[in-house]
Amino acid sequence: MTIPLSVTPPGAVAVVVDVDAGPGLRSRLMNMGFVAGARVRVLENGGGHLLVSVGEGPGRTVVLSRGAANKIIVEVEAQPGPEKALR
Repeated sequence: MTIPLSVTPPGAVAVVVDVDAGPGLRSRLMNMGFVAGARVRVLENGGGHLLVSVGEGPGRTVVLSRGAANKIIVEVEAQPGPEKALR
């Protein structure tokens, strides 16, 4: 099932399926590493922004507005454990 990155819970690991944005935002997000097949981990998802790690290993940490994150379509691979969901 695909969902916007903006609703992905903290601790979840997902794979980018598509970036459904206009040419300018799409280009910016792709330059940040949000390309089809890229793995992302949501570190924080609260308020008006998300903190996301993009790529394998330690990856690159990026802060996204909720609006930009809503344009990134992902498929969740791993949900956070119960201890992560409570944080």
